[in-house]
Amino acid sequence: MKNKIIAHRGAWKEFNLPQNSVASLKKAIELKCFGTEFDVHLTKDDIVVVNHDADFFGLNIETTNYNDLLIKKLSNGEKLPTLNDFYSEGLNQTETKLILEIKTSEIGGTDRTKLLIDVIVNGLPTNANPENLEFILFDFDSAVYLKNKLPNFFVLYLEGDKRADEILKSGLNGMDYNYNLLVADKKIIKEFKDLNLKTNSWTVNNLEIAQQFISQEIDCITTDYPQLFLQSGL
Repeated sequence: MKNKIIAHRGAWKEFNLPQNSVASLKKAIELKCFGTEFDVHLTKDDIVVVNHDADFFGLNIETTNYNDLLIKKLSNGEKLPTLNDFYSEGLNQTETKLILEIKTSEIGGTDRTKLLIDVIVNGLPTNANPENLEFILFDFDSAVYLKNKLPNFFVLYLEGDKRADEILKSGLNGMDYNYNLLVADKKIIKEFKDLNLKTNSWTVNNLEIAQQFISQEIDCITTDYPQLFLQSGL
């Protein structure tokens, strides 16, 4: 492998599993992906749950208590997983790193996003370390806040509106930018790597584009097709 593959929301698409489910997490580990990405929100009663959208089958996560969210099930019968559920599965193995995306609050903006960060930091398991867990965020101020809270962990920025020198100055560890930005401006990866910053891209589902990034020595690629990418011999 010339590159490190991260399963986007787990290895779900190729195996007809729900996104961000424990089953998709387990499948990514089974495939021996370098990492598996997942998204978290904070419920009304301050439980960190794993889901991409701000709502869970029509129930707004941030304004609903966790127990009330349990009336809905994922398509495979799983309950809405908590971050602790993912920790239990993901931090007790050494094949695959957890890539935790902290979603920006839709009802409280940066302030409530920072509250989510505080809950995560205060609940961090003793077996979590920079080798098995890293963080990605769209909200720049929240990303810097998290990095100051957990200086030993990798924190990467997602939005795509910061130059490499700005990321370096902020203290963050690198970027995880949409692939279209990196296709449009082929200097971005090099500029980050020249400053010893980490480089990743989402969500790359085209092997030809992945090969372009690999030729530029990108560190990681996030994809909905981890099995395909791993089997391709990239």
